[in-house]
Amino acid sequence: MPQVVEARRPGNGRTATREARRRQLIDATIDSISKRGFSGTTLETVTRTAKLSHGVVNFHFNSKEELYVETLGYLAREHYECWRGAMLRAGPEPARQLEAIVDADFDRRICAAKKLAVWFAFWGQAKYRPDYLTMRYRYDDERAAELNRLCGEIVAEGGYGHLDPDSLTRSIESIVDGLWLNMLLYPKEVTREMARGDCFRYLAQAFPGHFARPGAPWDGEDRGLVRP
Repeated sequence: MPQVVEARRPGNGRTATREARRRQLIDATIDSISKRGFSGTTLETVTRTAKLSHGVVNFHFNSKEELYVETLGYLAREHYECWRGAMLRAGPEPARQLEAIVDADFDRRICAAKKLAVWFAFWGQAKYRPDYLTMRYRYDDERAAELNRLCGEIVAEGGYGHLDPDSLTRSIESIVDGLWLNMLLYPKEVTREMARGDCFRYLAQAFPGHFARPGAPWDGEDRGLVRP
């Protein structure tokens, strides 16, 4: 199992100020990329959004590229800590753990239009920048491994011998990515609640003994699990 990455916690005094400034610049980078893309984002757009000087950027980051890598790292850690924390709190049942991971993918903190725009901007640049791929795989590989483990346990538990955990894992990841893209492209037609429901409908088709098809729009309580 890969080592769990701990969240960075602000310290006191100068450390707290340094972390606050770095976070301020990262938030400004997220804002700029979401509005202008990579081509329109410059240190000027970042510093103007953050209301900081160029000197502050140069003090905290050696280059714009380093700022980009740190921004991607921030988003990746945030997503990692959200889904992994939810999974660990879900208890020992594999269906509840899988439910928690899917719910985390549609958490308001993660599944926000601005952040989705930045995620896809980075994915579009990844093949040109190995650092982006390295950062992505550092976290995605563990998530894929957990999904594969849970799918395998549910297959064995429910007697779904016709299903392949590897294929199920790829399908879940592809569905989530596709729904994120639909939310970004069609924000008025595809809501976070609708996307989450679509994902659980797939799980209900795959694992009918463990997940129920969502009926009414999600109210924040019905998680789609088959209850005893």
